[in-house]
Amino acid sequence: MKLGSHQEGGGSSRLTFLIIGFFLFGLILIFRLFVLQILNRDLYQEMASDNQEVSKSLFPQRGTIYAKELNEVGEEVLFPLVTNQDYNLVYAVPSEIIDAKKIIDGITPILGLEEEEWKDTLSRISKDNDPYEPIAHKVNREQVEQIKKLNLPGIYFAPENYRYYADKSFGGQITGYVKQTDEEKIGQYGIEQYFDKELSGKLGIIQATKDALGSIITLGNRSIKKAEDGSDIVLTIDRVVQGKVCQNLQELVEWFKAEQGTIIIMNPKTGAIISMCSKPDFDPTKYNEVENLDYLNNPAIFYEYEPGSVFKPLTMAMGLDLDLVAPDDTFIDEGEIIIGPYTVRNADLLAHGEQTMIQVLEKSLNTGAIHVADKVGKKDFKKFVEDFGFGELTNIQMNTERPGDISNLDKRGEIYTLTASYGQGITVTPLQLTAAFAAIANDGKLVKPYVVDQIISPSGEIEKTTTQEIRQVIKPSTARILQGMLVSVVKNGFGAKAAIENYLVGGKTGTAQVSSESGGYGAKTIHTFVGFAPIDDPTFVMLIKLNNPQGIRFASDSVTPIFSEIGQFVLNYYQVPPSY
Repeated sequence: MKLGSHQEGGGSSRLTFLIIGFFLFGLILIFRLFVLQILNRDLYQEMASDNQEVSKSLFPQRGTIYAKELNEVGEEVLFPLVTNQDYNLVYAVPSEIIDAKKIIDGITPILGLEEEEWKDTLSRISKDNDPYEPIAHKVNREQVEQIKKLNLPGIYFAPENYRYYADKSFGGQITGYVKQTDEEKIGQYGIEQYFDKELSGKLGIIQATKDALGSIITLGNRSIKKAEDGSDIVLTIDRVVQGKVCQNLQELVEWFKAEQGTIIIMNPKTGAIISMCSKPDFDPTKYNEVENLDYLNNPAIFYEYEPGSVFKPLTMAMGLDLDLVAPDDTFIDEGEIIIGPYTVRNADLLAHGEQTMIQVLEKSLNTGAIHVADKVGKKDFKKFVEDFGFGELTNIQMNTERPGDISNLDKRGEIYTLTASYGQGITVTPLQLTAAFAAIANDGKLVKPYVVDQIISPSGEIEKTTTQEIRQVIKPSTARILQGMLVSVVKNGFGAKAAIENYLVGGKTGTAQVSSESGGYGAKTIHTFVGFAPIDDPTFVMLIKLNNPQGIRFASDSVTPIFSEIGQFVLNYYQVPPSY
């Protein structure tokens, strides 16, 4: 009996042990599930997603850049200047290729591969077990069809989308370019960079579930966020005028063997840029082949220079506006003025005797500009210079703009103000100078320059740029008096070759010496002319600048004739009635 009782007690103990074991196992299992499903849920969901889900970016279409032009009946129409064009990538799967040399020999005449390209491509597609090797980008449809007819094993095609610049003569410094990689497209320089966000649009994405074999499960979870195409940009620049300007500028730079040239045409009432061209420039489709990286910058807004005598009308505006001088007031020109240890002379080294303020501009007398600036005084002179927009950005819709340098006007001593009166010792950009003369043409009102007329969203919403008046720099009466004085400069002074038949033109030349690194001024010069027409209701203000032209001494002979030719073209193009 005792033995049997002992056996029954042992069986009970084993049962209890098993129950406890199952209980502990259950606790461990529950804890493990808790860790997997709660604590590490995100980790394992991500791991599962990598194996069970597929996602693909949906790329938007980059917005179009338009230029304006007038059609046969004088109506304004848009020209698609920068668009998108479909091409193809030709690539190889080397693991599927049996005879690499035969394939390369077949596609070489179609793709125009050079010897080095031939060798490099042959080497790459001859690799065993290589799953992918690109052969050529930007392959057109006709070339693809020719290659397909060869039935080459291991050769495949994939669509590509690139920027297409329809008018190569328009100027890459305005449009900029798009740097394209397999992952992204990024606007560089010009409009492409400044408005990269608007032009790019927004990426979309598609997510779907796939099975163990990698196929999309039709009934699985699927989400699509559509790509949002980029906005279109409409420039203020007229393509026809731009074509004329760029062609004439190229001829001018080549004729005088100049280092660089710039032309800007602006509507003085609105600030809209009608044309902006510089040479040398670059082809945006071949930006990586540019000879000099400086060509990528837009000289109209990037390069600062001492303007020289073209600044004298702005000095005269100060004296007129403060009623310190009048057009017929006179002073005695002795040919030079001594300022402390410095002696300032006229460019022609002559003394002209009694001269009116009109003659100061007609003959471009340094002594006359100093005479006016001395009356204006250091404090007011600086204020007018700032009010005309110098020393600060115009904030035109482009990158890499510079503000110029007028810091010399803060220095002690009158010499800095007096030399600035005829455009030495301060630096400006061509666009700042254009805008300042536009204020004279616009009855004293300075307006903000702009190069984009409107932005059109994918939904059709239009964001239009409106004229922005910055300030009234000089009184309207002062501006009208100065306009008349500048007409006299073109009729009787150094601006004579800028005259346009049947129209009244106002303007001023400047032949500026270029400062040397060793100090003082060297032999190089920069020639500038800024003018506007017709004087009674100006349609345009135009700046022409030429860096270091060879074989010619003064701007009165180098840049004024081109002003006359282009100005005549613009007035005819816009059908502006003659002044008389």
